[in-house]
Amino acid sequence: MSQTRLTSKLTFWILVGMAYLTLSACTSSITAPDLRTPGTVIDDVLIQQRAAKLLKEELHHEKDERIRVSVYNGIVLLTGQITTDERKQRATEVVENIEHVRAVQNELTTDDFRGVVERARDSYLASTVRARLLTAQDVDFDKFDVVIDRGKAYLLGYATKEETDRATEIIRNVRGIKAVIKVMEYAD
Repeated sequence: MSQTRLTSKLTFWILVGMAYLTLSACTSSITAPDLRTPGTVIDDVLIQQRAAKLLKEELHHEKDERIRVSVYNGIVLLTGQITTDERKQRATEVVENIEHVRAVQNELTTDDFRGVVERARDSYLASTVRARLLTAQDVDFDKFDVVIDRGKAYLLGYATKEETDRATEIIRNVRGIKAVIKVMEYAD
């Protein structure tokens, strides 16, 4: 009886921890101070919402598809999974036609479906990367946003090349990060 109760408690706390890690990645990037103008932030939020809605309507998400839309200064990053290369191309076309979209970087993959554990690992990595950038003395965290997918870190933002290189170095040194892909606009 006590072994069963212990197992139940352990299972409960593991699930709570996984839920926390998963949901921590769902927070909006506009809750932190932001160097973009309020109008640009609003445009980015509207682009993100419009893109998510149109992708759902146009592509009629299939079972194993998961598309994440991230936007910074009108530059859209698509990450996640999609079933075919044709659908990946269609996703780009749908998003390119949205007002105020300046560019689309489509990083959707047709790889195998990822489970909860893999997505939780990405959430953990995202939290770790954000904490490292936030505490770095020589990096202005407000100039960047980071998206983690399959262990790859996508660095979005508007900064100098030097600032971007420093942020990239910090991210590369986080255990579990496989690559850093820059989706940046340079101030210099």
